[in-house]
Amino acid sequence: MSNKEIPNEIQNKLDEFHVEVPELPMKSSKLERLPNWIYGPARDPLEILGISGNSIGRLVFYPLAFVLLLFFTPIFFI
Repeated sequence: MSNKEIPNEIQNKLDEFHVEVPELPMKSSKLERLPNWIYGPARDPLEILGISGNSIGRLVFYPLAFVLLLFFTPIFFI
């Protein structure tokens, strides 16, 4: 609906109201963005390994494989 389609009675009523809209900056300053960066949500470190909450097997296997690799590494250098 354009302004031409509004009846004159309603247009007169609408013209009685005056609204002041304050200027809002579109870009925040670096000082305002810093708290957003500090308090932002952290990434899930298990997401990299593809471990979800219900995959307990992977959660146990990866550290075990790492420990076994560290244990058997000196054998390869003898």
